[in-house]
Amino acid sequence: MHVCVRRPYTPPIIPKRGITLAVGARDFHKLESPERKALQDTKVFLGLVRSFRWRTCADLGCGIGFYTLPMAQEWRTSRQIIAVDRSTPMLEELDKRVEYLGLTNVHIRQSVSDRIPIEDTGVQFVNLGNVYHEIKGRLNFLKEVYRILKPGGFFLLIDWDPEEDMDIGPSAKERIPMGQVVQDLEFAGFDSVKNVFVYIGHYALVARKPLDHATAP
Repeated sequence: MHVCVRRPYTPPIIPKRGITLAVGARDFHKLESPERKALQDTKVFLGLVRSFRWRTCADLGCGIGFYTLPMAQEWRTSRQIIAVDRSTPMLEELDKRVEYLGLTNVHIRQSVSDRIPIEDTGVQFVNLGNVYHEIKGRLNFLKEVYRILKPGGFFLLIDWDPEEDMDIGPSAKERIPMGQVVQDLEFAGFDSVKNVFVYIGHYALVARKPLDHATAP
């Protein structure tokens, strides 16, 4: 009988110099800093994700896998993760980590245009963690999320709350008020939008694509 043993994860050494990774090296350390890990506990995140019914998830703005890897390890044999990002260095690093962990349920795709590289109604769940405030053309982006979700599928949008005064994260002026994001989601066609608690200093909006969906406006 084959027993699958989960190895503790040790991040690969990131070179301080080099053509490919030099630009992103500082970002790597920032994305997995002790402060972030303490504030954004992935166990809390996984507890929320367990409440959704899904087989395939799109983790948009996946970076080096802060959310991708915990999900892939939690559902190693039963669920698929499509990890999408624009950054070549980030995706190269994620690929190394996926290989190190022996994960076969992570599918890495690079976004090179405003169209998310996933087919229509291709996933039941979309995750977007701490990325929405960085996106330009947000309504078009939400229409793309709507397009790739199956009817009845869920969209989890976690981002920094401008009403919380914290030393970590983007500046208050960069953060988007939760009320504005709710309006954006509803305008894009999502319904049943609700805020759930995940982390201090954040809001987490869960939105659903209607079962009787029409094309997003």
